[in-house]
Amino acid sequence: MKSFTKAVGGMKNSVIYTDAEGRYFRFSEGTWAWRNHNPGNVYPKRHGKFTNQIGRTHNFAIFSDDQSGHEALIKVLSTTYANSSIDQMIVKYAPPDCNPTEKYRRFLHKQTGISDNTKIKNFTKSQFEKLWKAIQQMEGYKPGKIIEVHQITGVQKIGKNLYQYCFIEGEWITEAECINFGKQGKVELEVCLSHLGNTFLRSPPNSSFQRKLGDLM
Repeated sequence: MKSFTKAVGGMKNSVIYTDAEGRYFRFSEGTWAWRNHNPGNVYPKRHGKFTNQIGRTHNFAIFSDDQSGHEALIKVLSTTYANSSIDQMIVKYAPPDCNPTEKYRRFLHKQTGISDNTKIKNFTKSQFEKLWKAIQQMEGYKPGKIIEVHQITGVQKIGKNLYQYCFIEGEWITEAECINFGKQGKVELEVCLSHLGNTFLRSPPNSSFQRKLGDLM
């Protein structure tokens, strides 16, 4: 298992992780729970971070590994929602503006066997385990794809409307090669089509990973 030290949101709802060696890996497709190493889809803290939280994206915390994300879920349930019942907890944990909250509520009651307003801090060990397992099941955990990604660190104009790109430090590639890498998701660049039918590259707006190409020339 790689040791990830940082993560940011990427194009098309992907997540780009940096490992201890400074290499980058894109987690794409699958579910948010998998892409963020966050099986409970826990929100970031308002102040500070969870243990081993290395980023955040689309209102979710990103963790270095699944175990750390799982432990954050346990902590949230046993502290933030300790004095709440399932009904009280779920409207805040999975608000109805973006979740099937009623379906979620019924599922938690069914899986835990608790039908009243018992506070979570008073759950038995077995009931508490059934609760977090039900949440993780409801949030979904479907693996997607992992590929290595490279930052473009330089752009050079080599002729009329011709450019080359620094793909790896000291290694330059043609625009056609870079476009191909863009189509494969190996660089954080959008492959676009001009009104004249020409294919070109551009940096995603507000990218936290790739600097704007114009700034690299």
